[in-house]
Amino acid sequence: MKGLEFVTSIRKFRISAILIFLLLIGTAAYAGSEKGPITDQQGWVINREFLSHSKESNKKVELFWSKPTGDGPYPAILFIHGHQEQVRDGGETYVKVGRLGSMASRGYVAAAVSQPGYGNSDGPPDFCGPYTQDAVLVTIDFLRNKPFVNPNKVVLFGYSRGAIVASMVATKDQNLAAVILGAGAYDLFKWYPTDLRGINTNIETEAGTSSKAFRDRSAIYHVDKIKTPILLLHGAQDERIPVKQAKSFAEKLKAQGISVKMVIFPRAGHGIPVDEQYREIYPFLEEVLR
Repeated sequence: MKGLEFVTSIRKFRISAILIFLLLIGTAAYAGSEKGPITDQQGWVINREFLSHSKESNKKVELFWSKPTGDGPYPAILFIHGHQEQVRDGGETYVKVGRLGSMASRGYVAAAVSQPGYGNSDGPPDFCGPYTQDAVLVTIDFLRNKPFVNPNKVVLFGYSRGAIVASMVATKDQNLAAVILGAGAYDLFKWYPTDLRGINTNIETEAGTSSKAFRDRSAIYHVDKIKTPILLLHGAQDERIPVKQAKSFAEKLKAQGISVKMVIFPRAGHGIPVDEQYREIYPFLEEVLR
């Protein structure tokens, strides 16, 4: 009997030791993900921050940022990514492709936020809704309070899902210097149901299909609150979000007296080639930030 008790004790000890070991590994991995800075493929230093969400202080919002050398103050551009299906790395995708370092080398404080439920930002995702919009507002406030950022020259650049978010953030922050929107939807009432089941499922499960849910995510119904110049980019062959979404939004903005430039890429689908995007973006930034 004593022998059996001894064996049982040994087994319990081994199980406890394994659990503690796994816990230590998990803790180390998590801590490693929070500690930076990161170096991108061009050797540019990228900082990672974890900010508290304004609605739930125990929930974190992940932000990556880089800056030019010197004290500034510099204009800032904040990137908001689109939906990510396979690898949900959030704002880190802009680190991997070197976009933050590239913009910093041009004289911008460049940042990228991970939407709730993506990267290391706490979720769940709410399909571009108020919770995601508030997370972005937290990161804008963070940037504006940095001594090397010109608080009057903060620009948003959202693509796809990110464009839906950025367009709605523009209705809540009238002090943005400009907003760039690529391949976005601005009227969910006209967009849903889409031709793609996966998008419909995401909308239904994350946001629901009530009138309030759609209005909270449709900037076209809030254009009277937008005060900033807007650059709209859209592919004429977009298979996910029809180009008429951008055209209708542009018309509403112009009717409201908002400065808007719309560029339609004739041969592009939902993914507009990056080089073609930036041939429009760079001169737009120079004009609105001068």
